[in-house]
Amino acid sequence: MHLLLNNEFHGFSQFLRKVVIRRQIKEIEPYHPILMDGALVSGGERGCSDRWAVISEVVSKFPGTVLDLGCAEGYYVQRVARELGCFVLGVDADVRRLTIAQDVNVLNKTERAGFMYAHITSEFLGKLPIFDTVICLSVLHHVMYEHGVEYARDFLRIIREKTAKSLIVDMGQSNEAAMEWAPLLPDMGPDPHEWIAGFIRSSGFSEVIKAGETDAYKSNVRRAVFVAYP
Repeated sequence: MHLLLNNEFHGFSQFLRKVVIRRQIKEIEPYHPILMDGALVSGGERGCSDRWAVISEVVSKFPGTVLDLGCAEGYYVQRVARELGCFVLGVDADVRRLTIAQDVNVLNKTERAGFMYAHITSEFLGKLPIFDTVICLSVLHHVMYEHGVEYARDFLRIIREKTAKSLIVDMGQSNEAAMEWAPLLPDMGPDPHEWIAGFIRSSGFSEVIKAGETDAYKSNVRRAVFVAYP
């Protein structure tokens, strides 16, 4: 009888958790797909399959610890932990998205995955341990237009110091004319992909490879996804 009551309570608790998560999702515009118990409850606004193809290939080559800077709702964190068996930490400063990530992670009982609330600054990065692979998607252009090119270069230098094997990175481009921040970026010329590759190299990475392309946020512009090696 006691076991039956515990099971019923657990089932009701899980039901309430799902209701809360669905309500949280309605209050924001999710960046990434959100899965609960293997079912898709929100498709998200970001194209993730192209990026996941790069992430899964790279992390499979260098299994170990993974850091996802700007993890949003935790889509990549969960997939890396569940499918590739790595310990992975997601970091974000958006409390709403991070709350969803944490709640979904507990609901899905994903092991080896964790989340941290933090503003991703150079000072914060300097306090982190070294990770085998670092994922930094759709973060760098925000750093660049808010703080300038040289700060962004130093930001990447610190990430390089925290990267043991590989960095997976993309960023917004100056040709994303529909975005209000695009004019605040330096002019990347006729080939933004080459400009960004050169910028990543200038921060001290020994090799930078364009590993794929993905759609920009609410735009037809194609962003490059790079893999950089320290």
